[in-house]
Amino acid sequence: MKYLDQSGLETARQFMKHRARPLEQAIYEYAFESGSDEKVLKELSAFQNPDGGFGHGLEPDLRCKESSALATTRALEIVGRMPLSDERAGMIRKALTYFVHSYREDRRGWDIIPPEAESAPRAVWWKYGVFAENWGNPNAQIIAFFLDHRMLVPYEKLDDLVQSAIDYFLNECDVEEMHELFCYLQLMERLDESQQALLDGKMLRFLDNCIPSDPQQREGYGAEPLQAADSPTSRYYPKYASLIPDELDRLIGKQGEDGAWAPNWTWYQYEEEWQQAKEEWKGILTLQSLRTLQNYDRLFPI
Repeated sequence: MKYLDQSGLETARQFMKHRARPLEQAIYEYAFESGSDEKVLKELSAFQNPDGGFGHGLEPDLRCKESSALATTRALEIVGRMPLSDERAGMIRKALTYFVHSYREDRRGWDIIPPEAESAPRAVWWKYGVFAENWGNPNAQIIAFFLDHRMLVPYEKLDDLVQSAIDYFLNECDVEEMHELFCYLQLMERLDESQQALLDGKMLRFLDNCIPSDPQQREGYGAEPLQAADSPTSRYYPKYASLIPDELDRLIGKQGEDGAWAPNWTWYQYEEEWQQAKEEWKGILTLQSLRTLQNYDRLFPI
């Protein structure tokens, strides 16, 4: 069994402190060095637009300044880890109000990116209308956030949307697209036990379709067990328990010489902007990797 040794920890720390974006620097300091949550919220606020949504390249593969569900769900993931405060509540309220106003009746949900995205530097797959055939991405995740904060932002459509998410999953979802899987995994955590029981059987098929048990069957950019079970408390940890030790060893082995974990994809366009986005992704992925290793007690014992 491997640990991320003292040298690996220090090189990761140096990367986060000197080469990650100010936002990821602040999150790292909060998570690992008793840093300020106020600093995280301050850095995150730079990405929030007057309409309450987030843009400005918060999700590095999409550089447009306009608000998007893609960036706003990313922001809500970040702020969800912060302690309760008036500033946190205000940021969440504005973000969810953006979703209230951007809901599309004709799609029973939300566009993942706005039309303006096509005029900004971005990965080749980010075209307006993408994922239209996979309703759960981003809708299941957005519904999860409304469930998280239903006392803060009551939403009259919420109960109907939850039922729509369940009905779509059971009757329409092809359980093949990994981003849709990740959105439903987040929603599953917020459903009650009876609702979870309805989805569990098909969710297991979804996991099997998207996450091969054999690492040799995972080609390029794809889902891995640690994304479905990033801690021993994850709902589907028991499904992957026997694989997790080797997956953690493999994760440790992917650390680069610069201390970071790097993306295993490319944009196929906008090469200059991609180089900047790649560095930003390194900060995000390094943070995720360190958190996962911490969850499984794989950081060098101090």
